[in-house]
Amino acid sequence: MAKTTIPDKIQSKFEKPQFQLGDAVFFSFLGQKRYGYVTKIKKTGWGIQYNVQSYTGTTYPCGIRISEYTTTYRSGIIFFDETKELGAEELKRRYNAEREALTVPKKSSRPIVSSSVSDTKVRRDDDIDTTDTGTGGSIDGVQHVDVTRTTRTSKQHTKKRTSNKNEKLDDVIEKQRNFLNGFVKKD
Repeated sequence: MAKTTIPDKIQSKFEKPQFQLGDAVFFSFLGQKRYGYVTKIKKTGWGIQYNVQSYTGTTYPCGIRISEYTTTYRSGIIFFDETKELGAEELKRRYNAEREALTVPKKSSRPIVSSSVSDTKVRRDDDIDTTDTGTGGSIDGVQHVDVTRTTRTSKQHTKKRTSNKNEKLDDVIEKQRNFLNGFVKKD
C-alpha cells in the first residue's frame, strides 16, 4: 500500500483540537460505529487524541478522519464530516436512543398469568429420605445396593474411577517429550 501525502490544510487540523469537551460525536471503535461525548483531549505524537465516552459508560481513545484522510491511530476514529453533517441535536438524540435501548423497561408488557390449578394436595418432597432403608434396602419395591440420601443415585450405577487416567496422561506427556526432543540438536 502506497503512503499517501496529507495536504497541509488537513495536517494542520490533525494537530489542533476540532472538538471541545462535552461535544457529541459520531465515532467508530474497532469497526463498531457509535455515538458519544468527548471527555478528554490530549496532544500526542500523531496528532490530537480524543477520549470519547459511549452510552455504555466506556471511554474510547480516538483519532480523527477528515475527508478521506485519517490520523495514524485508527483503532478509534471520530468521523469529522459526518459529525458536522448530523449536528449536535441529532447526535444527542441518537446517543439517548442507544442508551434507552440498553436499559430494561420498568414495566413488563407480558400479561399476568393467573393460576388455574385447583389441585391443592400436598405432595411429598423427593429429597426427603423417609423411604430410604439404607444399604441393601428397597425403595418403592426396587432393590438398591447403596443409596445416596439426597440424590438417590445408586453406587452400582456409577462408574468407578480408575488409575488408567494417570497412565494415559503419562503416555501423552512422554509422546510430547519425545516429539520435542526431535528438535533439540545433539552434539
